[in-house]
Amino acid sequence: MTEVGGRGASGASGTSADGPLTVVVAAMKEEVAALLARIEGARQVAIPGVGGGLDVTVGRLRSAAIAVAVTGDGERNARRGLSALLATLPSVRRVIVAGVAGGLHPMLAQAALVVCERVVEETAPPAAASDAASDNRLVRRADPGLVEAAAKNAGARRGVAVTTAQIADTVAEKRRLLGVATASAGDQTTSTPLAAVVDLESAAFAAVADRAGVPWVVLRAVSDTADEALPPLLNRSRDDGGAVQRGRVVARLLGNPGALFPLLVLRQRVRACAETLSRAVAITVSAMAVVDDGAAGLAVPVAPSTQPAGDV
Repeated sequence: MTEVGGRGASGASGTSADGPLTVVVAAMKEEVAALLARIEGARQVAIPGVGGGLDVTVGRLRSAAIAVAVTGDGERNARRGLSALLATLPSVRRVIVAGVAGGLHPMLAQAALVVCERVVEETAPPAAASDAASDNRLVRRADPGLVEAAAKNAGARRGVAVTTAQIADTVAEKRRLLGVATASAGDQTTSTPLAAVVDLESAAFAAVADRAGVPWVVLRAVSDTADEALPPLLNRSRDDGGAVQRGRVVARLLGNPGALFPLLVLRQRVRACAETLSRAVAITVSAMAVVDDGAAGLAVPVAPSTQPAGDV
């Protein structure tokens, strides 16, 4: 595997008149709905150049400047959306990817919170790096300061995200991907179980942030556990950019009404995960604001969370 990343201390980009800007990016609005409700002085900013435009909510979260963007799901939307955002917004200090994921390790319970130290792009093309490994997987490393802030203050479990080209909708596929995640960790899994999750966008978000030189971290809450399958119609309803087309889902439900109940359960779980993610992002942003203030000579202590944001 080829490893990319490890860009040093958090906060290496710029500042603005409103202070260092943290960008929170998600694939679906449902993933950040609870977070959006926390933002003070929220205003909408339109980012041109992505389909009909990318709507971004800008405001303050616990006194820190923040922008929350929803790109749409799938690799293409994630890549285009964050690229346009970083090209338009000045003074982005860091990127926090927030969203749901499938659990790969049986020890990860529903709504468990994982901060991903590494992102493994399972289908990375050889051209993704000059010395791409023979197993054709690219590994990107998150910013250590952001990982530490989420793990220490928000109670997130350190782990790894595997980004795939298809939704992992069977238990067998999740088991296979756990092997991919374990291989990326090397000998680091001998003492504790590996908190591994699977998603569709983390690698794209991380690649864009790396190219822009912006520190990043991925926070994922488990929506479906390692021993749970998802309805196959989700994969069959995706477009060529990897996004699930909801109209196609509805049409396919007409021929497979039995899939409706698990989809409704999944929707409820996403809402619960959004609450977990909202708390974790708020705590992490507050912790990094202390780092920013310390760099400016304005350090103020912040108490760590007394209750983990997700259970394992």
